[in-house]
This record gives sequence, structure tokens and C-alpha cells, in this order.
Amino acid sequence: MNKSIIIHEFKTISKSKKNILFIISLIVLIFSYSFLVLPTKKTPDSFNHQEVKQEIEDIAAIQKGRESRGATGFHNMAGRAIYAEAEYSYKIKSKLVSAFEDQDFIRFSHLRMKDFAFHGITSDELIISKSPFPGKDTIHLYNQTILRYQGYLEEKLPITYKIIEQKTALQTIQNFLLSSSVLAILFCAIYFSSDMLVKDRQNRTILQGMPISWYRLINLKTFVSFTYTTVILAGLLLISVTVLTILNGFGSFDIHVPIILTEKTGSFGSSLNDYNTLSMAKFLIMAFSFLPILIHLFIRLNAVLSLLFKNAWLVLMISTAILFSERIYFSRTLRDLFGIKISNFPQTYFEFGKIVTGEKNYLVNLETITYGKGILVLMITLLILEIVLYAVSRIINKRRFYQGI
Repeated sequence: MNKSIIIHEFKTISKSKKNILFIISLIVLIFSYSFLVLPTKKTPDSFNHQEVKQEIEDIAAIQKGRESRGATGFHNMAGRAIYAEAEYSYKIKSKLVSAFEDQDFIRFSHLRMKDFAFHGITSDELIISKSPFPGKDTIHLYNQTILRYQGYLEEKLPITYKIIEQKTALQTIQNFLLSSSVLAILFCAIYFSSDMLVKDRQNRTILQGMPISWYRLINLKTFVSFTYTTVILAGLLLISVTVLTILNGFGSFDIHVPIILTEKTGSFGSSLNDYNTLSMAKFLIMAFSFLPILIHLFIRLNAVLSLLFKNAWLVLMISTAILFSERIYFSRTLRDLFGIKISNFPQTYFEFGKIVTGEKNYLVNLETITYGKGILVLMITLLILEIVLYAVSRIINKRRFYQGI
């Protein structure tokens, strides 16, 4: 009986037109991003050698003017060696262009770190200017960038320009997991399971006659939805990695991913000593370890909502609202909600990539949003949800759920 129900549910969910159209849309989105958006996307590590060449020419012209005026000493007002600084900048930029044109990206990486140390990192200036803590975020970006470049050199990776721009397959997946776009993965779980109970109300006579308990039937449907969602997400990941590898290379599992050690230092990224790194492989394993819990959590939440509201679209809207609920109250200065630390709310851990790197701790100046606590909070939330589902399934039994269409 269990096997028959599982097979039936797999056939139903895999033939669902809404699911098929949604999957096609996701595949189109993957190809559009890979072929249209990513190739032209500028990252903080992008290097426009034509612009830099123009800067070099401008610096050279200005230096000649200073030399002709004899203005090669200290600036009278600022007390800075303007001429010497410009000369150093000229040399660094000239060497960078030379290394870039020679495709010598090991030398380029060494020079880029010197360039960042001298000029700072300005590619994210527009984003940082909107931050409530622009100085802090500038230092944070600089520290992360330096650690990443050091990692390329320490691991003796075959450095390419795509690796430097963070556009290889693994780096693109990493950046996706560190962005708010990661919520799209959880939305897939919500979307695929939003009608797992409600759709059968049209066949209530057949289902009511099945010799299986109502709670067990819900569990079987949960298993099918979980398996289907996992398989689809794995397939989409495989497509993404394949396309990106063809276009930009695979990357390396040894690439360093910077993490912030706020739980040990409490200084929140003020120096390089507050940071460490994970290998790309370890980061991905830790990040993806959140997925089974979160997918199962949202499927069970949809089961509860389905019993209560008996409407797939209402279930979809409410679950989606819960998924994005942190957006309602989140700010860089909020650490408590209703007198409870935000580290105790499951919504805090929906953007799970930021939990692994400590980025969520950094954003709100907390030390308690950790990987271990995230797993614990989500497991407790799932346990509470299981108790609620069991209780609701006893109150709204099979007959009561399917009646009144």
C-alpha cells in the first residue's frame, strides 16, 4: 500500500503542469543569467585595463607638470608626498596592465593586493555609501578580498581571470548561497508542496477509502514532496554547474572562502586577525547541510497550512510570507525582537550561506548567530512543527478535510 501511494504521488507531482512550467522557467533563468548577465557583470575584482591605461597616461601627464614646476616634494597643506605617491601608483598600475596583458595572473594577484593596500577597494563604493556603517564595511570588504587573493597564491591554484572575478562555477554557486537569492531554493520547496494535500480533495471518495491512517498518508506525501524537491534542485544545480563550467571553468574546491570569527574576537572584522578561511569544499558542505532541514520544515509547514485553510494558493502565499518575513523587521541595528534575541528565530537562518561565513553575525554585531545554533534552532522549530501537525491532523481528520467541497 505504501509503495503504491508513493508511486502514485510521484506520478502526480511530476506530471503537474504548474510544476513543469515552473521548472522550465527556472532553467530559462539559469541560462539567461549564465549567458547574458554574468559575462557583463562587474565585480569588485573586475579589471578594466583600458581604463587603467588611460589613468596611467593621465598620471604621467600630471607628473610631468609637477616636475616642470619643481613640485616634487611634500604637499604644503596636507603634508603628503603627493609626487611620490603618484609615482608609486603609476608603477603599480603599469605593472598590473603588463601582467594582465601577459595573462600572468599569479603576478597580477600579487600586484593587485599591493594596489588594494595602496588605493583601497572602490568597486563597491556605491553600495557601501548606502550602508549605515560605510567605514566598517569598507574594511570588511578589504579584509575579505585580501584573504581570498592570499588563498589563491597559498594553494598554488591555476589562477585565471575568471577565478579572480569569481565567475567560475563553484564561485558563482558560493556567491549565490551568500546572497538573498538563496531564498529561491526554499521557495521551490514551498511551491512544489503547496498543493500536496489540497489537490486530492477532488478525489476524496477514493482517498477516504484507503486503509491507511491520515497522519501516515501526510507523512508519505511529505516524503514524496521532499524527494521530488531534492531531485529537482540537484538537477538544476547540475545544469548550472555544467553551463558555468563550459563558459567560465569549474574553479577549485581549494579556493579559500573568508569567514569572520566574531564569536571568538567580538571585534567584528576590524582587523585580519578577526578572520579565517574555509576551503570551498567545506563551505559548500556546511551550507548545503541546512537544506534538508529547511526543505522538510517548509513542507511540513505547508501540510499544517493545508489542513487549516484547504486552499493551495493561500498556503503558497502564507508560506512565502513566512519565508520573507525577516525582511519586515531586519536592520543592521536590530538585535532583539519582542525581547528575544534574533538568533533564536528560525527566520534568521533562512539565508544559510551567511551563517556559515559569519556574515549574519557581522551585519548585526552579534556573536550568537552560529552554524551550530542555526542547526539547533531549526531542529527545535521542526520538532514544534511536527507536534503541531500531529495535533492538527487529529482535529482535522481525513473525513473533515475532504468534506464540504
